[in-house]
Amino acid sequence: MATNRAGRKVQPRGESRREELLKAAATLFAERGYASTSISDVASAVGVTQQALLYYFGNKAGLLHAVIDQRDGISLEFARELAELGGVAALEQLPRYAHRNVADPDLARLFTVLVTENLQPGDVAHDHFVTRYRNLRALIEQMITTGQQTGDFSAAVDPRLKATEILAFIEGLNTQWLLDPASVDLVATTENFVTDLIQTLTKPA
Repeated sequence: MATNRAGRKVQPRGESRREELLKAAATLFAERGYASTSISDVASAVGVTQQALLYYFGNKAGLLHAVIDQRDGISLEFARELAELGGVAALEQLPRYAHRNVADPDLARLFTVLVTENLQPGDVAHDHFVTRYRNLRALIEQMITTGQQTGDFSAAVDPRLKATEILAFIEGLNTQWLLDPASVDLVATTENFVTDLIQTLTKPA
């Protein structure tokens, strides 16, 4: 059960309203960015007062972190699944990430917008995104290391460098696709990348 800003449990009816607010905030942040979205905008989208929104999240920053935590769980859980699987079998599952973004482009758009707004130390969610990418790189690194331990991947590959490279591809491709979806095939490009990546990682030293 969710809690409000005071740490108290929110009743089912209140939890439903909290979810509505999170969904509205995620949509508005993706469309306008965090800086250009006000507490009033989010409250109005759900039809509640600003005071009602503040009851759940305390302030605008609290709302932002709640949105990020909820949406980020999806990506991190998928990355953990792949890390545990490891090796070629894990890489073959990467196109699922592209399929998910195609089905829910607002999720990809949300994080692209928010990362751009939080590049500088001191920005409201800067530390969160630094930690997020460190965690994702570590999980991809674990996936590669597992593949090396099982003999799937060449021991000559540097897992840390390759993890950074893979994450850079995923994030960069998402940006190109969001800007020009008619020209960039997210799924096909990801599938092609995975095919080439498996060949690279399985080459003997």
